[in-house]
Amino acid sequence: METWVEQREAFQGPVFTVVTGEAVLDDGQRARRDVVRHRGGVGVVPVLDGQVLLVRQFRIAVERDTIEIPAGLREPGETLEACAARELAEEVGYAAKRLIPLLNYCTSPGFTDESTAIFLALDLHPVAATPDWDERIHQVALPLATLPEALANGTFEDGKTVIGLYAALAWLNATPAEG
Repeated sequence: METWVEQREAFQGPVFTVVTGEAVLDDGQRARRDVVRHRGGVGVVPVLDGQVLLVRQFRIAVERDTIEIPAGLREPGETLEACAARELAEEVGYAAKRLIPLLNYCTSPGFTDESTAIFLALDLHPVAATPDWDERIHQVALPLATLPEALANGTFEDGKTVIGLYAALAWLNATPAEG
């Protein structure tokens, strides 16, 4: 176990804060630690007529387009379900009669406290899409039947997308009438 001995905020931005400091280890030694504090978010796997609705967008951090599940940051005080419903509407223009929580995971616990909750969205109906002003999103629909091969061949590079699609496929395979 580790315990903070000293910590200070090294950076604060609109999406995350970086804390740096020293922790004492279980044997009494001290080690430097840098942690990214993050408010977390959600990812949504929307299924409509045997297809999964995804988004393609340019990600400057990796300098290329990625294909991802709709997702976004949780607003202060917002429930995970409300965040999932908001992101689904904003990014792909749908609302779900059923938002099924699939899992919650730590994105990279070696350096951040960020967690992401994944939902399956079923029984969709169209609403107005309202992406954020700085998002350049293009909708991509893929047949559910193609996902196992696409996952196996590395089509998806985004972690929440890989985790979300595997979790959704597992849920759908356990409940065949839903796909």
